[in-house]
Amino acid sequence: MVTAQDVADLAGVSRTTVSYVINGSNLISEPTKKQVMKAVRKLGYRPNLPARALAGGKMGFVGVAIRIDSNTSIVELSPHLSTIIAETEQHNSNVILIPGQEGVGSIEKVARQSTIDGLLLFDVELNDERIEDLERMDLPCVMVGTTARHTTLPSVDIDYAWIVRHQIDELLRVGAKEILFVDNKASDADHYNFAKAFSIDGPQYCKSKGIACTTRFIENRHWQGIDSVTTDIDTWRERRMGIAIRTPGILDLMTAALRYHGLSLGKDLPLVAVCADDFADSQPIPITNIDPLAEQCSQAAVSMLFSMMDDAYKPELRTSITPQLKRRMSTAYDCFA
Repeated sequence: MVTAQDVADLAGVSRTTVSYVINGSNLISEPTKKQVMKAVRKLGYRPNLPARALAGGKMGFVGVAIRIDSNTSIVELSPHLSTIIAETEQHNSNVILIPGQEGVGSIEKVARQSTIDGLLLFDVELNDERIEDLERMDLPCVMVGTTARHTTLPSVDIDYAWIVRHQIDELLRVGAKEILFVDNKASDADHYNFAKAFSIDGPQYCKSKGIACTTRFIENRHWQGIDSVTTDIDTWRERRMGIAIRTPGILDLMTAALRYHGLSLGKDLPLVAVCADDFADSQPIPITNIDPLAEQCSQAAVSMLFSMMDDAYKPELRTSITPQLKRRMSTAYDCFA
């Protein structure tokens, strides 16, 4: 019998890539899709999911419900997906992407077809309406994110309240007297824990420290968006402004804007960003950062999900991962001394 691995070997790709192509994923390039389908036709490969389920009691697929649209940051998404793929392969399973933007309906459709053995739920909202429906399904599920709802579904997330407090403390350490929080969309604060940390928890912490702060949003991820945030940039050094950035995309725009206005990170203004260590270290001026630990978070989620699927043990309802701050040139010195 021809297997997915046979197709992968002939096409010169991974077994997971074959799975993506067979299941219609949009993440695979057209040349690779054609290469895989050519191997499928040559070998006469036909996925036999019911037979696989009868043989082993499982379909061998894990669903990943995740939003992928024009607002998706591939820099942030990629480490999650690559880790999930690698970890599920260790359990002799593959990944099926489920469009998160389609709501619980797309998950229910896949579940009714008995295509997946378990689900990883991303883009978890504080008041996520999908949770009640998911609790009624006979489907192991782990949330990657935090909800304010009471639920029996286990979750894993990064401690974003810890992140924003340590960004503030680091900026104060190098002489900042005012904090500027820069995030993507104002509306996100009502929906997501990570955005709430920046828009609500951060300002509350500043108030407890007696420090002035401002939260601004780049609604458009291009120069028009950053222009609206930096209208008073010429006053920032005089005000001893410290900058807290939440995403690598915003970091790119902000560092470009600072260079355009003749300001040097770590010398004129301090900045702390939430981004991966390698991204922070690769900047022209290495950035003090807190890595959101996408790989560790996804690895924990996969481990929890397979423990549920295998009835090995019942995971904790809430798993919170605390990251670390790594000091680099953007906060190496007191800019205002």
